[in-house]
Amino acid sequence: MAWLDAVPSVLLCGLLLVLPGLPITYLLGLRRLTAVALAPVVVTAVVVLTAIAASKLGLAWSPLLVLLVFAGLALVLGCVVVPLRRRLPPAVPGDSWPVVGASVAGLAGAVLLGALAVRLSIRGPEELVQTDDSSFHYNAIANILNTHDASTFMIDTLGVPGRAHGFYPAAWHDLGSLFVMISGNSIPAAANILSVTIALVVWPLGCVLLMRQLAGPSKLALGVAGLLSTAFGAFPWEMLGWGILWPNLLGLSFVPAALAALLSVTKLAKEDVIGRGRAWLLAPAFLVAVTIAHPNAVISLAAIALPVVFLGLARASLRRYRTGDRLRAGLLAAPIVLAAPVYWLVVVKSGVFAVTMDADVKPIETPSHAVGEALTGATNGRGAGWILGVLVIVGAVSCFRQRSLRWLVAGHAISAGLYILAAGVSWTGRKVFTGFWYTDSHRLAAMLPITGVPLAVIGVLAVLTAVRSWLTSVSFLEQRRTLAARASAIALPAVILLLLTTGGLNVLDHRNRVLSAYPKIDPLVNQEEYDLFKRIADRTEPGTIVAQMPYNGSPAVMALTRRQVLFPQLNIGRLTSDQIYLARHLNQAATDPRACAIADRLAVRYLLTNDIPRGNLWDGVAYPAPSAGFRQIDEGGTFKLYRVPVCDGSQPQTR
Repeated sequence: MAWLDAVPSVLLCGLLLVLPGLPITYLLGLRRLTAVALAPVVVTAVVVLTAIAASKLGLAWSPLLVLLVFAGLALVLGCVVVPLRRRLPPAVPGDSWPVVGASVAGLAGAVLLGALAVRLSIRGPEELVQTDDSSFHYNAIANILNTHDASTFMIDTLGVPGRAHGFYPAAWHDLGSLFVMISGNSIPAAANILSVTIALVVWPLGCVLLMRQLAGPSKLALGVAGLLSTAFGAFPWEMLGWGILWPNLLGLSFVPAALAALLSVTKLAKEDVIGRGRAWLLAPAFLVAVTIAHPNAVISLAAIALPVVFLGLARASLRRYRTGDRLRAGLLAAPIVLAAPVYWLVVVKSGVFAVTMDADVKPIETPSHAVGEALTGATNGRGAGWILGVLVIVGAVSCFRQRSLRWLVAGHAISAGLYILAAGVSWTGRKVFTGFWYTDSHRLAAMLPITGVPLAVIGVLAVLTAVRSWLTSVSFLEQRRTLAARASAIALPAVILLLLTTGGLNVLDHRNRVLSAYPKIDPLVNQEEYDLFKRIADRTEPGTIVAQMPYNGSPAVMALTRRQVLFPQLNIGRLTSDQIYLARHLNQAATDPRACAIADRLAVRYLLTNDIPRGNLWDGVAYPAPSAGFRQIDEGGTFKLYRVPVCDGSQPQTR
């Protein structure tokens, strides 16, 4: 499938992420761009909660179930809102259509440039991601489809018999499974389409909404915000090419919209388009959506929002104090005073975050180099975005001159500081601050564009204001003065100049970042092997398990065929005793009764292998000896597929 052929699927994915949430956001009193930008948050929250409830109630996971939940929720909300509409606060008027049009124009530009970067890096929607974490994410979707259970407390078993289940953030996988069932796309195609749609729809909408709360209904500000939303390489592009961190991509894509709602709560929004009461009503949806997308996205939101929260609390406390209400003033000030000691007790002393805090990640560069990367956007050794870096600095200076926007600079400084600690500082104590993200510079770099986009937009506005001021001061051409007095007169030339001087907003850097996950030279799985993996659906029976070694690309079999594999992910820290024994002895099943008994009990009927090194854990899934009783039934590339008939006595014919 080519990307051009996938356009209907991409459009369908965009609609599925937005459309089901629109009745709810509309009934809450949100209109136009605001209703659309917040709809994906509502959609994700409802989907993940439905998945958890369905698992507990024994209901099969399906699009119909989710549709009924959305319809029921909208009906209940309507039954509450419509009778009380005269008593409830009126709906927030949507921005004028010219403002919406400017936003859409900017978003369209971002989508076109983003689509170009995707086309230059991913050959087609079905191209496999070949990174350490991709097999887990693919096979989590496959497991949902096989078990009809999408609960965030169940998917991490990946269908392995006997594996204990626990919590794993499943929002991305839940959305992916629904998209597979509705569209009929393969799991790899659905994963690529869903992730690209999140990057080019959900994230830009949130950026525009955040800019709307910062700048008010400014056509220029919202149009530029839409255009620049995908201009930074660290996010969303790094999350499409490193890890691969699709759940982080989804969680961080919600953070700008969450900040926009927080500005309503703290009364820091300019001409608020959400409303304080509605922001509080949406708070549970944000908490659920961001947390079950990925918990460290919540920490990212908290870190960036810290200045906003402190500023809001300080202002509220001061107002109470001036009115003589010292008790409430003290209560409002208490979180500011107690934040540091509580952080120390919870994070450092309690050991709650020990798993992530103990990650042993070394710095990748010097502190000065890390500082330079944070300023220029050249994070993790990638290409520098000099012009965007300058615009961010100009925007920071402009914000600092406006007292109401200093929090934005502080939030950006926090993100930059965390990245510098992870990438360039060898101090062991840095884990206290960076451990939530495994002290991983890639995850921390992804926070920079959250504040970087609005700062760059404000930088553009500051530059245009200066240019317009200079042009109007030139007295030798009266017509130029009149023309320059209108922002729109110089906005279009400025945007064209920005596109030309940044190489289409750094599209080649974005391509290079994504290419890390889609190698074109010496890929882990070549075309012949890919074709064999797909044929396994015809060579095996449903309910049987294919044994293999996880490091040679073979976990992709489960994603391509929905046939259970014995080792569906690269992380071997949670192997069961049965898995370990078969990994060492399966090809000796003819002479090893224990291996035979385990294979029979687990329904391990096939072995897929290639030239894997000997003398390690995986000797049992290497090529079997001719006398071992295994029968080859197919091959492709370096792989061979064998039937394991020695344990069940069956000798099925090759199909």
